[in-house]
This record gives sequence, C-alpha cells and structure tokens, in this order.
Amino acid sequence: MGKSRKDKNKIKVIRYITVFIIIFILFFLRTSYKYYKKGASDVVEAGNLSESILLMSEKSAVNLALQHEKQLIQAEKAKLAELEKRQQKELDQVENRRNVFLTFDDGPSEKVTPQILDILKKYDVKATFFVIGSSAEKYPEIIKRIHQEGHAIGNHTYSHRYNYIYRRTSNFLKELENTEKVLKGILGEDYETKLVRFPGGSFGEKKAPFRKAVLEKGYTYYDWNSLNGDAEGHYIPKDRLIQRFKSTYNGQKELIILMHDMDSKYTTSESLPYIIEYLQQNDYEFQVLR
Repeated sequence: MGKSRKDKNKIKVIRYITVFIIIFILFFLRTSYKYYKKGASDVVEAGNLSESILLMSEKSAVNLALQHEKQLIQAEKAKLAELEKRQQKELDQVENRRNVFLTFDDGPSEKVTPQILDILKKYDVKATFFVIGSSAEKYPEIIKRIHQEGHAIGNHTYSHRYNYIYRRTSNFLKELENTEKVLKGILGEDYETKLVRFPGGSFGEKKAPFRKAVLEKGYTYYDWNSLNGDAEGHYIPKDRLIQRFKSTYNGQKELIILMHDMDSKYTTSESLPYIIEYLQQNDYEFQVLR
C-alpha cells in the first residue's frame, strides 16, 4: 500500500517535469520567433531611416536654396540667349534694310505737284521736294501743304538760271539765301531747311568751289543715284519713265530717286504709283532727306 502511493507520487513528478519542459520549449520557441521578427523589423526600419535621411537631406534648406539658385541661373541664361537672338535679328534687319528717298525738283507747280501729293498721301509715303524760290512765291499754299503733310523741303535756288548761279559762288549762295527768305515768309520765321540740291547736280570739278562754299555755310547737298528720266525729254510716256527707273534701280540698298514736278511733267505723276508699288514689293522703306 505504501509502495503503491510512492509510485503514484513519482509518476506525478514526472508529469510535472514533462509539462514544465513542454512549456519551456514553447516559451523558448515563441521568444525566438519574436526576436527574429523584431530583428527583421529593425532592418526594414533601418532602411526606411536611411531613405528618410536622404529625403530630408535633399529637401534641406541649403539644398533648396542651391536648387533655387540653379533655376535662377538657368532662367537668366535663357533670358540672355533670347536677348542675343533678338539683338541679332535687329542687326540683320538693319544690315538688310533698304531705304528709298523720292525727290522732286523744280516745283512747286499748280497742277502736277498737287497730283503728286495726292498719290503720296494715298500710299502713306513721304518725299523730299527741292523747290525753286520763285515758284514757291507763286504757290505758297502748295508749299504749306507739302510741309503740313510731313514732307521735307529742300532749296533748289531761287531762279534755277545756270548762267547766273554758276557764274560765281557768291551768286549761288545769294540764290540759296533768297529762297530761304521765301520759305520763312510762307512757313514762318522759325522754319529752316539746310537741304540743297544743285540744279543739274553737284557733279564735276567745275562745281568743286560751289560744293565747298555750300558746306562752309552749313548746308547739306544731295545728288541722286537713280532717276525716272523725266528730264530727258518732253511728255515722255509713263511706261518709258517706269522702265528708265528700273534700269537705274539696280537693287541698291539706298536709293535717291530724281524726279520733277513742273506742270510739263504730268507723266511723272502718272508713273509714280507704279514706281511706289515696285519699291514696296522689293521691301524698301520710304524716308525723307534730312
């Protein structure tokens, strides 16, 4: 009886030990799993931390400032490149610009000068009129219209008489002064023009003293490098005037075209629209002499 009780107690102890061992093993396995999971998590978190540090570094105040400065530099470079491109375009336009100066001598006249003014107004084109003083005295209202419509007025002597004005330089200068007085009488004492065209042009050695005298008096004289040929005969058909102009045009970058506006040159006004349109088609800009 006593032995049987001892055996039972022994069995209970073995059971307790076994249960304890099982519990210990389970506890060990669970602890190992948690430790493993925590280590893996730490690794992931460490990776996220590195990325976060990198992201914070990229977005730091210093880095943002550097990026902003870089953007400003790039914008400034683009702006300078655009400015250089625009300036180059403007330079090209200046280099390729073609200027034309329509000039009319020997007026004003009662009929042809107003016709020419009407045509210029229609095309919104300005011209330069080299007027004779004695003719200006006859038609002061036409002189006023020339001036009011924005055209330039030049001095073409008072009488246009070659045998007198080219006899001596003093005669020539006196004629210019007389025409100046006429223009001031019409347009006011404040009006002044220093533009001169020599009757027949300033060409040749014989006129060298006259050119010198004119310059010394502060005038600027202009000749021409193109013409319509209306001084080469009487009542020349307009088609011949147009062809004559085209034969002297030669695609020059700066044209000073000689024409006349006396009443005997009525075909000049007839040919003028065709000449203007031809010049416009060839990209000329109309200017006045100064």
